Amino acid sequence: MGYESAYRCHIQSKWGGVDMESITASDIEEWLGSFKRAGAARKAWAVLRAILRLAYRRGVTDNDVTRREIRLPHLRRYEPRVLDARQVRRLLKGFYGHALEAWLLVSVCAGLRRCESVGLEWADLDLRRGTVTVKRSVQWVAGHETVTEPKTDLSRRTVALPRFAVKRLAELRHGTKTGRLVGNLNANQVANHYRSWCRRMKLPCVPPRNLRHTFGTLAIKAGTDISVVARQLGHSDIQTTARYYLKPDLSVLKDMQKAWQKLILTC
Repeated sequence: MGYESAYRCHIQSKWGGVDMESITASDIEEWLGSFKRAGAARKAWAVLRAILRLAYRRGVTDNDVTRREIRLPHLRRYEPRVLDARQVRRLLKGFYGHALEAWLLVSVCAGLRRCESVGLEWADLDLRRGTVTVKRSVQWVAGHETVTEPKTDLSRRTVALPRFAVKRLAELRHGTKTGRLVGNLNANQVANHYRSWCRRMKLPCVPPRNLRHTFGTLAIKAGTDISVVARQLGHSDIQTTARYYLKPDLSVLKDMQKAWQKLILTC
């Protein structure tokens, strides 16, 4: 849905009806420079680039301008706010018995995207094996709910849950519960209920999408190999995992220096 929106809002109005043979790198850079947000510019360029490359491969145009170096607007590094392990425990305890407890468990314990966790159904949980299978993505677009396929092939995945989450989900399920974990709530309603309860109970709170960042950051901090974390998160590129989740804290850096010092002083 995001790609379709980028085309409709930014590409069609600028490039619709333009001869592809006439498009130059300077034209593209001037267009990208007109965006107010670097992130929107980069996303629009990714969509336009895919269109131009497809046209070139199919022989629609002999001009593959995407081979030229295109200077993109500088993108400020995204630093998502995440919870530490103690805050995660407080948050989960604070939602014990809440209608969104099951949703919160899979969101923070499996690292699911917000659109994946909202669309999760009880039938997607295999509590005997301790796994959850991501089969769909649910988004709120233009005032209505849209159910789509997962973002990529790797996004359609089966991932593991920790034992305490499996045990609690089994209690919540009561053996007969069906439908979605969030009931009839849409993504916006889930986010509003979640934030409202956090405020009411004075719980540590980050935006719903940052629950995924919290999982990834804590999993790496716990010593999990980054390739394993990437698989759990459904990343198609391990560099994405490294860019957003590989953030060793000061204690890890100090341990590294102790090991380095020991190596230097004992050799």
